[in-house]
Amino acid sequence: MEVPSEPPAPPACLLTESLLGGKIIVLNGFPGTGKFTILKRVKDILPPNKTRLLDNHLLIDPVHAIYPDRSSQHHALRRLLRAPVFLSLKQLAIEEGYVILMTACLAQNNERDAAVLDEHLAMVRGTAIPLFWINVHCDARILEQRVRTPERCGSGKSKLTDVDVLRKMLSEHSLIQPQAVDHASVNLVVETLDVSGTVENSVDCLMNMAGLTPVPDH
Repeated sequence: MEVPSEPPAPPACLLTESLLGGKIIVLNGFPGTGKFTILKRVKDILPPNKTRLLDNHLLIDPVHAIYPDRSSQHHALRRLLRAPVFLSLKQLAIEEGYVILMTACLAQNNERDAAVLDEHLAMVRGTAIPLFWINVHCDARILEQRVRTPERCGSGKSKLTDVDVLRKMLSEHSLIQPQAVDHASVNLVVETLDVSGTVENSVDCLMNMAGLTPVPDH
């Protein structure tokens, strides 16, 4: 009688990646939802030597200084900047087990945003590293209050502070919704997070979603 053969072992590279514990977490949301504030708090309670945080404005603002009109040159330069940055973050997650925290503002039914989403997915495509894509939502009234805070208006970044523009954005757009079934070669986890409450509550929910463990004394 034939003895059933055992299933093949996973490739050594994928096993190593899973043991290292690297992961990429993207908070995708409209302006004012507090994505960066939440991820800063998360970064503060994770091991500092194994965590990196990239706010999307770090890549947008230098381009905005050169091409403030969101022209084709503007978006082409942003794409050129993202390529080496995303590659470096990918290497940290895969080769050294880093937790990579990122912010994004990508909308549904937009070809350019869909291409940027694919750049994020390419960071983990064909690897065991999970990518948590978390769409954040906020009560509209609270969102308008956050957009108008003095801290945001005086941040020096190219952030949206016009409530009328925000209302138009919310009425005309929805957040992009990646589907795991469409990305079979990606370890993709799609979640939603209501950030209408306190930052602390949002941080706790995010930590649970992504299976993150704070360092002791936090």
